[in-house]
Amino acid sequence: MLKRLVDWCLRYCEDQDRDMNPKAHQAFYSACQGIMYVLCFHMKSIMNVPTLKSQLLLMPIEPVLRHKLGPLEVCLPSIVNEFLKQAKAAHLFTISKAFIFEDLLESDLSRDFGGLERLDMFFPFDPCLLKRCDRGFIRPNFIYWNHVKTTYDDDEEDSSDEDIADDFGVVNEDNFMQEGIARSFDRDIDLDEFDFVMNKMSITPKNTSGFQFGGARMPSKIRPSTSPESM
Repeated sequence: MLKRLVDWCLRYCEDQDRDMNPKAHQAFYSACQGIMYVLCFHMKSIMNVPTLKSQLLLMPIEPVLRHKLGPLEVCLPSIVNEFLKQAKAAHLFTISKAFIFEDLLESDLSRDFGGLERLDMFFPFDPCLLKRCDRGFIRPNFIYWNHVKTTYDDDEEDSSDEDIADDFGVVNEDNFMQEGIARSFDRDIDLDEFDFVMNKMSITPKNTSGFQFGGARMPSKIRPSTSPESM
């Protein structure tokens, strides 16, 4: 699935001869953001398996991110920062030793792009707000960000966040992923009613082979309910 998404982005780049435009290329930027988000959670585990590592290194991620559509200047800065940090530690980009993106997080496009088209509003990985669905079906099958092993875990003593940010020409921020995941939910929603830290939840599924749903089958039709108890 990741390869399909990367290949689609590459084909999109090959068909485009325009400069960056978040409004005109929203699907493309959302796909790029999804690629980086998935790799933030899985890059270390992929790089630890030789066959998967080879497949990842062969994916045309670098030409997509270096395209003049400028996905790294438009996508959510917290995800871009975390992705670049892990990509550097994992030596993901083998073609160019100096994978340089000037002033990534200082771009007005990534910081101030407003309206309903903001990419931090397009975040399908946010926590599920339906309590029963979450507790019974979703939460047992999801990986939390604070449980993720990153590619730079082994190098934290040797390389600081500031050094890595300098190498990529980016501005360092604190709590990149937590801030990014929670950003679209920090308005108009009272998260105190939930008994877990929602902003650390990911859509990344675990191996669900050992998890049973009590033998219950999903109904053929799901009717909307207006009852507060259904929440």
